[in-house]
Amino acid sequence: MNYKIYYTKISLIDENEKEVAKIIFPEISPNVYDIQKTFVDDRLRGQGIAGKLVQMAISEINKRGGEITASCSYAKQWIEKHEIRPFTICHMVTSIDDKVTGDFLNSAKALEVSETYYEINRQLKGDAFACGRVTMESSFTGGFKPDLSEFTGANIPYEDFIAQKHSYYAVSFDRHGTVSWTDSILHDEDPGYDDCHIIEVLCENTPKKVLAYYRSIGVSYIFAGKDDIDLNVALNKLYSIFAIKKLLLEGGSIINGAFERENLIDELSLVVAPIVADKNDKPLFSDALMTDFRMLDCKKMAGGAVWLWFAK
Repeated sequence: MNYKIYYTKISLIDENEKEVAKIIFPEISPNVYDIQKTFVDDRLRGQGIAGKLVQMAISEINKRGGEITASCSYAKQWIEKHEIRPFTICHMVTSIDDKVTGDFLNSAKALEVSETYYEINRQLKGDAFACGRVTMESSFTGGFKPDLSEFTGANIPYEDFIAQKHSYYAVSFDRHGTVSWTDSILHDEDPGYDDCHIIEVLCENTPKKVLAYYRSIGVSYIFAGKDDIDLNVALNKLYSIFAIKKLLLEGGSIINGAFERENLIDELSLVVAPIVADKNDKPLFSDALMTDFRMLDCKKMAGGAVWLWFAK
């Protein structure tokens, strides 16, 4: 059996090409979708198919950046019991041997391929992009470290701090608040990254002087665990607080691997550069688990690159 996704319906088709389950979510007003009906054939009930259909419908609507309503009683109850998260696309440049960090990224060939990566990034148009601490520091702050002495002794509660709402966000998964921003807005020459409001995803053992510093420059932050980040909690907060419906996950290896192990990646967008990387460079996913994807598209791009597009 396999699922078929249409614009306002998702069907489960059996081996005889018969529709045995479906969910219907018409667009009742511009970019507003109402989950109106969930149906599962009697012989398939009790297998979690209805819940799977609701999850798929929500993911499809979030991918479009749409608003979700539910007049279907089952879907409404499911949404009330479950946390909703953004549709997540892992978008990366890789080497032929599946590496995402290392000196190969600074080669003339990789720099040419990176332009294709940035172009696709702009086309994907997420509500936010997300990276881990190492990537944020190397790409945007250059390892800057402020003088935090004036914030020593700050009595800041361990509560989410929402400095502002914005149309586009940069999400930094940074357990202890190590990334030292200089502004609450990311400034970059690439329009795919420029004018993003910064959100730090932290643990509750982040030093209070760091929280005070973030507040002083207007950086928002949320807590998603005591000693380590709970990605499901983080994504639910990004959705519910900031209305982030589509998230572009852009590395590095550790944060990509954490998302992959939690089954939180909906699509893979990989721009493969025609380069073999060094043996010590980092892979696309650190400590990955075996997961099946299906290919949506494959295109030859400029500079000898190949764009591979996969979905669950």
